[in-house]
Amino acid sequence: MGLKDFILNNHAWILGAEAADCDDAIRQGVGLLVKAGVAEERYAQAVIDIKKEHGPYYVIAPGIAMPHARPESGAIGTGFALMTLKKPVNFGNPDNDPVDIVLCICAKDKEDLNNNVIISAMMLFDSEETLEALRKASTEAELAAILDKVESAEE
Repeated sequence: MGLKDFILNNHAWILGAEAADCDDAIRQGVGLLVKAGVAEERYAQAVIDIKKEHGPYYVIAPGIAMPHARPESGAIGTGFALMTLKKPVNFGNPDNDPVDIVLCICAKDKEDLNNNVIISAMMLFDSEETLEALRKASTEAELAAILDKVESAEE
């Protein structure tokens, strides 16, 4: 199942979310993965702990975070949860803070993470036009159109 199908079929998205801080954003995003049945509750704490131990390396570009943890930290399957934040929050990355687009990911194993999940996610962040559209999107139809465009570019 691709990025678009997973996100839309599992209602794994929140546009204009409010988060008190980065940990709250992570908990909300991972909560969507838990509801979709691809992550255990403990996965959120694992993602937060990784940030504390290794720094916010998953803040991959200005305004964009892709929080994740190791598959053995509570991933049941592979999935994506997309959030845009009404008010950006700091993750502790001086080069790329504050963050307003959060794509929480989990993968059933390292191979799936490296070969499928990261590649699909990076396609979403490949163009400034797509990022701006994501930041402005406020409905499921708008999100679906953006994800359609991303998947068309992949083919």
